[in-house]
Amino acid sequence: MSEQPLKGLTLFLSYAILAAVLGMFQFGFNTGVINAPQGNIESFMKDLYKQRYGTDLDKDAVERLYSVAVSIFAIGGMLGGFGGGMVANKFGRKGGLLLNNVLGVSGACLMWCTKIANSYEVLFVGRFIIGVNCGLNTSLVPMYISEISPLNLRGGLGTVNQLAVTSGLLLSQVLGIEQLLGTNDGWPLLVGLAVVPAVLQLVLLPICPESPRYLLITKQWEEEARRALRRLRASNAVEEDIEEMRAEERAQQAEASISMSELICSPSLRMPLVIGIVMQLSQQFSGINAVFYYSTSLFVSSGLPEESAKFATIGIGCIMFIMTLISIPLMDRMGRRTLHLYGLGGMFIFSIFITISFLIKEMIDWMSYLSVVSTLCFVKFFAMGPGSIPWMITAELFSQGPRPAAMSIAVLVNWTSNFIVGILFPTMKNALDNYTFLPFSVFLAIFWIFTYKKVPETKNKTFEEIAALFRQGNGRASFRDSQLYGSTNDTNMTNGKEREISSSYGEATMM
Repeated sequence: MSEQPLKGLTLFLSYAILAAVLGMFQFGFNTGVINAPQGNIESFMKDLYKQRYGTDLDKDAVERLYSVAVSIFAIGGMLGGFGGGMVANKFGRKGGLLLNNVLGVSGACLMWCTKIANSYEVLFVGRFIIGVNCGLNTSLVPMYISEISPLNLRGGLGTVNQLAVTSGLLLSQVLGIEQLLGTNDGWPLLVGLAVVPAVLQLVLLPICPESPRYLLITKQWEEEARRALRRLRASNAVEEDIEEMRAEERAQQAEASISMSELICSPSLRMPLVIGIVMQLSQQFSGINAVFYYSTSLFVSSGLPEESAKFATIGIGCIMFIMTLISIPLMDRMGRRTLHLYGLGGMFIFSIFITISFLIKEMIDWMSYLSVVSTLCFVKFFAMGPGSIPWMITAELFSQGPRPAAMSIAVLVNWTSNFIVGILFPTMKNALDNYTFLPFSVFLAIFWIFTYKKVPETKNKTFEEIAALFRQGNGRASFRDSQLYGSTNDTNMTNGKEREISSSYGEATMM
């Protein structure tokens, strides 16, 4: 067993990953930034409506307008995610990320100018454009990072995506408190700060190489791929990486180029596609975005004063950040499937506790604090698995050919379910009241069962080895193999040929 868990993590690779994950930082920032200043934004909308039409908006109408500002971000994300595969193939992973920052800058500037323009429609348009930007980021960034990372680090480095998301989320929550930018005058600047990661990525990313996989397999530029690998690995010994890509290329040549419609209709790719889709649904229908978008109002309704509710929301960001840091070394030690099961199971238990605390909060005063603790634990288990694994495993389940189409479909599903939660949660909260989290508990139980029965373990496996799992009886026979479920012997391949391939790509390396 290798004792060098960070073997292959060079300074330049670290720099390239840092530059790329600014896109996921953008996603996290814009997911959380709308939460804390909810009251200020609603007051702005209410005052502007009265100024325009001379009548007052009732409370429900103001909430509906605010929910548009929240959920239109997800509509943009759907479009961006759907186009991610096409952008990745046409402009490359790095090229797509660079072009995407044009949307990031323009969307952020529009949001910044909401009060100057005296128009909440400008906020809606800005949120939509920044949503398109974030949708493209959620497709392009995991693809880029998984393709430039060495096999033994792919899991841990993939988790850096989620670390960037949680960093953005935490920063938006801290800046959103009343003492900083969570004021009637400060909130336009708060939402406009999304311009910073876009500009920063435009400065840092140009010196990074394009994905070597894209250069070799898609563009057939072998020398450029070797040059990129030498820079990323800080070594001339890149033949193992080249051979892994060639194995993937040979497998890809046996099948036609895969479009989205062909991917959906392909029997051999159906199971990985279903797994990828359900994994994305497990992230969004877990109820986590109800917490991200509406945690402040949730805590207020559970009995906390508004200022305390805002600080409890910051606690959510802190928990997300700390648990994501902890999950980085666990990703390649415990495996994707195991962590996802732990995460879903913990979220199920604490979603029940959240419901219980809501039910008896009026009888017992301190139940509002149980609600806060349960929500923080709910978020903790989300960060452990469902926060990062769906993005990572979708990129790992497919070879180079169908990967862009698969990522586009997965991201579209993710953002669509994100939109559904964002737009329906206020109505659901009013209709179900104290039972608001019960539907999420049911979904979590379903997703846990699906993961246990159907999801294979992908840690320390090459893209070609993972694709081979599904070619054996369209994935059915291979799922009965205990090694796929992360057993203690999952790094020991039963087939001699597989063992030879695996060892050459660092199969035995564990964190």
